[in-house]
Amino acid sequence: MSRDPFQHLRESNPMPDDHPVHPPMSTADRIAGRRPRRPRPAWALAAGLALAVLVGGGSWLLWVRGGDREVVATSAAPTTTVAPSTSVVPGFPEGDAVVYFFVEDDGTQVAPGPYLIPVARPYTILSHFVEDPVYETLQFLMFGTYPGEEDDLPPLISFIPEGTQLLGVEVAGGTATVDLSAEFAGDGDTDADFRPRIAQVVFTLTRFPGITEVRILIEGQPSLGVSRDVQAPSGNFRRADFADLLPPIMIESPVYWAGGGENPLVITGTADVFEATVSLELLDEQGAVLWQGFTTATCGTGCRGDFAVEIPYEVADGQIGTLVAWETSMEDGRRLYERRHPVWLNATPGVTTTTTFDPVAALRAERYDLDKAVDAMLQEQAAIDAQLAGLPLDQGAELRTRAAELDRDIFELRQGLNRVYDELQRLAVDFEIPCSAEVLGSELEGQPDLPQAVADLRYQVYEAVRGCYWDQLRDLVAGAGDFSYSFGDSGAPVG
Repeated sequence: MSRDPFQHLRESNPMPDDHPVHPPMSTADRIAGRRPRRPRPAWALAAGLALAVLVGGGSWLLWVRGGDREVVATSAAPTTTVAPSTSVVPGFPEGDAVVYFFVEDDGTQVAPGPYLIPVARPYTILSHFVEDPVYETLQFLMFGTYPGEEDDLPPLISFIPEGTQLLGVEVAGGTATVDLSAEFAGDGDTDADFRPRIAQVVFTLTRFPGITEVRILIEGQPSLGVSRDVQAPSGNFRRADFADLLPPIMIESPVYWAGGGENPLVITGTADVFEATVSLELLDEQGAVLWQGFTTATCGTGCRGDFAVEIPYEVADGQIGTLVAWETSMEDGRRLYERRHPVWLNATPGVTTTTTFDPVAALRAERYDLDKAVDAMLQEQAAIDAQLAGLPLDQGAELRTRAAELDRDIFELRQGLNRVYDELQRLAVDFEIPCSAEVLGSELEGQPDLPQAVADLRYQVYEAVRGCYWDQLRDLVAGAGDFSYSFGDSGAPVG
């Protein structure tokens, strides 16, 4: 990838110098080891940016050109009305409009998608000053995804039917009442299609400060009865009504394709993950790690909690980076529920390299993840041992199979820990290595008919191993003369 793959688009579609370009999603594949993206025609690359705005009176015309395809969306003057007790339309905290679309998972998620996520839409493509952000943002939502986004990896999806028109929106007392055309109700659509489209409207509007509920009208009538089971007890919808449509790790900020690039990046969101632990990393445009660590949500393991963390970074040039979030599997240490968000990174004055990767921080974070996975497996292993206690060998086959799997997985994770410890030692980092043999009991299983000297040495070896006293074990071996052992690979007995 060139240093600035969007230079041609900037020249063809000039934007203010202080506003970053929002490229199409097909350019986001910079991560080593990820599936390569399918080649895109030129129109797909430019579709997210090549937005021509034609002005006519007080209305705007949004024209998206893609190859031989042209999509037109029009807008009359804003029609949001506000209750007399409210002096202004709710302001928008971001510099861009934010709408909610669905993103497909990559086929490896434990909880299948698609998932609802926030996506940035720059106001700068409009021909007029935005006096009514609520109305304009809903217009972006009605317009749907840009050409190319539904074919990208991962694809963005809108469940709002094509042709749906925004007839009006009123904000009063924390409730936004939205009037939509009959196309929104669809023709024979199922609830599986209807709930997601309502969720898109609800999440888009409730992102505005002061809006907590949404009431939806169709052609001016409260006709949500056509949605069958999609009803709100009060007639108004809240975000909590659609919690099942969120990914386990929901990144609310920065927004998908967000501009701004503040430094440090302020990451906020919600998560329902094991022990509320959310792992994060920030990658530059080449996939190099700029930062890696973790944060803790306010609730987890069966409940959704909030999380927030600041991520500093240094890059020589402005570029599209990738924010990655995931939960670490307690079974095998692999990444679960991984989310990848493209974000804009501003150039750092005085920096001549795009990579400020802290290897020690990354190794410590990896050690934390591996330790947690090993601890969880040891607990499961202890529970299985308790269930197998006293069972004859011809019973508990499934438990014994699982125990064998755990033995293998723990061995592999500890190999990973050994690699991390070797790297930390190579970097001259002071750290404490936990003793992997602490799980051994204090009582050594008897082995009758051993010569007393052998029994004594066996006991001393066991105690040295149980405490991870490697120097003591080395002295025992060295003083034992011809020391023989029957476990493990050939080589040094201590190893």
